[in-house]
Amino acid sequence: MPCCSVVGSRLIMSSTQDFNVYVGAETGLFKGVNFNNHQTITKNLNSLQSLDRQQEITCMAWGNDEETEILMGLRSQKVKIYDTEFKGFSGCVETPFGKGPLRGVGKFNDSIITASESGDVKLWKFKASQQIEFHALTAGESLSRMRVSPYNKNIVGTGGKKNDLQLWDVENAQHPVFKAKNVRNDFLDMPVPVWVSDLAFVPNSEQVATCSRHGHVRLYDPKSRGRRPVISCIPEAEEAWTCISIASRSNQVLVGSGKGRMLLYDFRQQKVVHAYRGFTGAIRQIVCHPTKPLVVSVGLDRFVRLHHLDRQTPLQKAYLKSRLNAVLMRQDFGVLADQDVDLNEEIVDTEKDTLWNTMEVIKDRTFTETEDIVDKEVDATPTKNNGSSRKKRKTLP
Repeated sequence: MPCCSVVGSRLIMSSTQDFNVYVGAETGLFKGVNFNNHQTITKNLNSLQSLDRQQEITCMAWGNDEETEILMGLRSQKVKIYDTEFKGFSGCVETPFGKGPLRGVGKFNDSIITASESGDVKLWKFKASQQIEFHALTAGESLSRMRVSPYNKNIVGTGGKKNDLQLWDVENAQHPVFKAKNVRNDFLDMPVPVWVSDLAFVPNSEQVATCSRHGHVRLYDPKSRGRRPVISCIPEAEEAWTCISIASRSNQVLVGSGKGRMLLYDFRQQKVVHAYRGFTGAIRQIVCHPTKPLVVSVGLDRFVRLHHLDRQTPLQKAYLKSRLNAVLMRQDFGVLADQDVDLNEEIVDTEKDTLWNTMEVIKDRTFTETEDIVDKEVDATPTKNNGSSRKKRKTLP
């Protein structure tokens, strides 16, 4: 069963891969999703018998640029490796370092790198003397996310609760190469709270975008003179942003919140471009296609959704029966050309459409027609008669 390309607004599959989207759940289930023009096909890719709370998939990442290997970080501090060509698990590596579940996983020079919630980051190699480890939680309470830069493999970004963005060079991890500085105090001269929930690397630059549980979306540039964000904004009040992804269009990012809000935000214009509908639970992860206007999202409402950047309603969605934590999308995923998508087109329910077509059309009446109808109704209304007529007043001569 194939991977996909698109003609018009229809997804057409090719013959290279079975699935174009992979999803990890809280229950430990690992699922493949196939979006195509007929229906959305889903399949469990691991056994249901050995699942427990410790098998929860907390993070996922591609193991190579060819996207033939998927790394899954578990709550139990293990990394499972799935081979997309042979369609099976090729290994499971125990990575006991630090405390708490894994908050990030990646690959560097064919070696796995992991980060735990306690802030301990380690590069795992076969020889113990070659292993690299460092503590990324120089300040704060917990680590929320660690990501390896897809454009500069030796750069790792970290952030968490009361722990602002930091960039590390894996080959020289004694000190961070960039350590963000908080924005200035508010009007009460109180420090602005920090809780970096996710981060994303901007392509063709060294910039990094972050989102916060306190509602901030920020853009950092390590090449700038200061360490403060070059752009800091609050797209919507009272929203706790949980995930962020770089859109295929320049200066735009997508953010998802714990209330089920997903927005397309433009850094240059500093305004919300689109707000997407259909979510009924917290959004855990968003993945944008690097070159095309497609985005896949998962969350606690157990749905995986496929959106077009310019369309508020999802193109396709699938109910996967489990609370979802992580998602990956292939780069050869079928794409929709901007000119081939009818942005005003809504998802049509054929049964409802037939019902509406059989109903009688009610025409608007003119003012004179409405006046005539009211006069007729007044004339037809019976008047009450008590059987006695009023006596006329006698007038004095």
